[in-house]
Amino acid sequence: MIRRRGVFHISGYDPIGAHWHKLFKRELAIFARTWNVSSEISDFTSRPQDSDARWTVTTAASNWRVQTEYVALLWDDIVLADFARPMGERLSGSFRAFIDFIGSGAALRYFRANWQYGLFFLYPYLSLCLFVAVALAVALLAASYVELPKLMQIAIALALGVVIFLGLLQWPGRRWRVQQGLDDWIFSWDYLYDRRPDVDARLDRFADELVAQARHNALDEIVVVGHSLGATLAIEVVARALARDENLGRHGPSVCLLTVGSTIPKFTLHPAGERFRRFAAQIVSEPSIAWAEYHARADAISFYKFNPVTLSRFYGDRIEGKPVCRRIRLHHMLKLQTYLRYRLRFMRLHYQFVMANERRSTYDYFMMVCGPIPFARSVITSKGPNILMTMDGALIDPDAPVPVMPPAATDAAMPPNEPKHGSATG
Repeated sequence: MIRRRGVFHISGYDPIGAHWHKLFKRELAIFARTWNVSSEISDFTSRPQDSDARWTVTTAASNWRVQTEYVALLWDDIVLADFARPMGERLSGSFRAFIDFIGSGAALRYFRANWQYGLFFLYPYLSLCLFVAVALAVALLAASYVELPKLMQIAIALALGVVIFLGLLQWPGRRWRVQQGLDDWIFSWDYLYDRRPDVDARLDRFADELVAQARHNALDEIVVVGHSLGATLAIEVVARALARDENLGRHGPSVCLLTVGSTIPKFTLHPAGERFRRFAAQIVSEPSIAWAEYHARADAISFYKFNPVTLSRFYGDRIEGKPVCRRIRLHHMLKLQTYLRYRLRFMRLHYQFVMANERRSTYDYFMMVCGPIPFARSVITSKGPNILMTMDGALIDPDAPVPVMPPAATDAAMPPNEPKHGSATG
């Protein structure tokens, strides 16, 4: 049974970290109602020099009490700096990124791995095409009413079309997250080719923090959570921490990696993603680091039923190898009316991985970071916390031994240009 846990949370390409404490506090109350437990959360403290925000969570029921030292590893300032780039730079940079992902064959591999993610890749670019078409149609129609020579009409139409196009990028472009989508692909392109020294320095800082916390013997376990693009950052942080301390997870608390709503294959499927494949393989081969990944069909912004290490599809729950890959159903985690309200809000469903459940289910983020169940037991148990907790919030068999996570599978990671039989790359 866990009594003290350390959590490091890395968000995706969305500058919400500064507001994460407020959101976490709201969701914690939902978690407490769902599982019939008590909970308290401290105010957050921020250490700008370490790029983090931290707070303490205490949860308890009749036969357990857990104190969680929660650290949000922030990189909002980097994302916001990207958002502030001039529009011309955004358009030209996203076009170059598009050419690379298409020309390298990565985009085709996305469609083969998960067609929904392939559409997610195309979404901001298709939106741009739509804005161009609308802008030109409106501009040509308006210019046709002006009694001027043809060349003058064309010049007016082009000028008006540019104005309308830029206006559409502001609205509905911002509401539709088109600009953020373009920035995301520019960032991914630069990060893929190791052209982000600001991110490099930040990940070094995160790795140092993880190594220091792993030497804190008062903790029972440490869980590193990576959500969305943050899942790729998380595997790199753990890999860098292992480079600093080869005994990470062998002394002090156990170290566990949880990746949810993951877009790791965005990088491991690209021919230039060798270092990401190497990081993932390194974590898989290190027996002291537990790794589990959860997938949901309803999450269109991830790679459902696709192993980020072997680069192949899996069927059923993959619990015989590492990482453990499990499927969950988001509609089982929410009340029916809530799910129906969010069913077309893809970003909201994408965030359900790190929000509270309204119903007890196989996977519950708050139970994994604030509850008493050891990471390995929660991951390997067929129905997770749903069958490990009583209705009054007590832990069933609190003295049960922690199961051993499965070792690395025999199937090694394959680079995209060497597809294995039955994989999404072949």
